Amino acid sequence: MRSVAAASRAAERDAQRRRKITHKNQMIAETASDVEAWERYVDSLVSIHTEMADMIEWHSIASQPCPTKPVKTSFHQDTAELVAAKFKPGIFDFLRGGSSKIHARLEADITNAIARDQQQYDETVASYMKAIAEWEDDTGLARRIVQGEAAALRQVLVEMQSLSEVALVGTEVGYLIKDSFVHAVARVHGDDIVPKNRRKQLASGRLSETKMPTAQFNELYQDYVASVALKAAGDLFHILPLNTICVTCTAHLLDLKTGHKEWAPILSVYFVRETFMGLRLSDIDPSEAMRNFKHAMNFSRTKGFGVVEPLEPLQA
Repeated sequence: MRSVAAASRAAERDAQRRRKITHKNQMIAETASDVEAWERYVDSLVSIHTEMADMIEWHSIASQPCPTKPVKTSFHQDTAELVAAKFKPGIFDFLRGGSSKIHARLEADITNAIARDQQQYDETVASYMKAIAEWEDDTGLARRIVQGEAAALRQVLVEMQSLSEVALVGTEVGYLIKDSFVHAVARVHGDDIVPKNRRKQLASGRLSETKMPTAQFNELYQDYVASVALKAAGDLFHILPLNTICVTCTAHLLDLKTGHKEWAPILSVYFVRETFMGLRLSDIDPSEAMRNFKHAMNFSRTKGFGVVEPLEPLQA
């Protein structure tokens, strides 16, 4: 009995030990997942600019050749007539109804072949007319875009709406358009989009969550806003053949004079195509990248953003 009891206690201790190991491994895995999710989110805030709209080659579209006008063919008619021409009555044609019936059938085949050729031509003409209409629309719009016509630029921006599809960009992106120039005004999220706490996994495997230092918090928000500006500029450079673009980011800030929150500019940048296209967007620091362009930004690590005078008017 003593031996049985001792074995039972040993088995129970071993089971408890295995349960503790399983619980610890589960805790370590969950902590690692939580930290990884936090890191992915923080990275997404400062890498918005790495996903751009597809490039549209307006100059190539404007110079596309006109679709070729279809030529009516008589392939089926020629084939049917060749068969009829080669027909020679044989001794057994009488048994099939006589040569006159065969001639009548061959003539009917020719008539049907003519109708088939006409149907195919009509279908080709219909496709051609559709292609011509699309070609005129596409090349006409492309020429207006290349010339910098404001109405054409607005039409493309309304149809694309690429910036609005990215939730992290902000609540709204508006455009002030003049001939050959676009000013994008993005209403970015407030600094509450940045996590208040940092997460890391301790050597023990447990989760450590501490308050993010003010300087790091403000710098993360600064990089987020700069990333939005880069994203707005990149999308515009990709969908419009413009050499210079202005982007102004506005935030909902407390106005100390009125005590109310109002939308105010916190970053305004003139982006130049040649310089922008030379950036390796996946490797840059968004805030530091602003140094490549003329910009207005009032920022400190301790206080964050201050209101700036936009480089372009915020109203038409």
